[in-house]
Amino acid sequence: MTAILSVLYCLQAAFSGYNLYLASISISNLQEYEETSKKAAKYSNTAEKQLHKTRTTQASGTIAVLLSFLTSAYMIFSSPSVLPRLVIAVGNIAALLAAREHVGAFWKGKAKVPLPGVGDYNDAISITQETRLNMAYMAAGWTVLGALSMLI
Repeated sequence: MTAILSVLYCLQAAFSGYNLYLASISISNLQEYEETSKKAAKYSNTAEKQLHKTRTTQASGTIAVLLSFLTSAYMIFSSPSVLPRLVIAVGNIAALLAAREHVGAFWKGKAKVPLPGVGDYNDAISITQETRLNMAYMAAGWTVLGALSMLI
């Protein structure tokens, strides 16, 4: 593997790591409201669905970003042939775009709450939107890596 690909995989791993950090902050902020959400879910089907979607979207985004991180790290330390590099790139593109769509379908319409005491919830919305945008950048990075894998 060339030095160029190694550097690009390092950059992809670093960016994925940064987004894992963002996801951990968002999940931590949302967990502060978990008990309240659970209580509301006991009395409201809508609240129960919202809690479930909150959990599943955070999980799918985090798993896709984690996959990107792990495969980037793997590619830094190994030298697979062209076909495995392409499969890894395409798999990451698919996972990131699917997670991005899943996260966006739920979080895109979420408004920030203009009340005192919910700043962490509002921060979680902002961080989730940033991570969602970054998933598109990571998918673009994997597209470049896949294309370069065929050339190098």
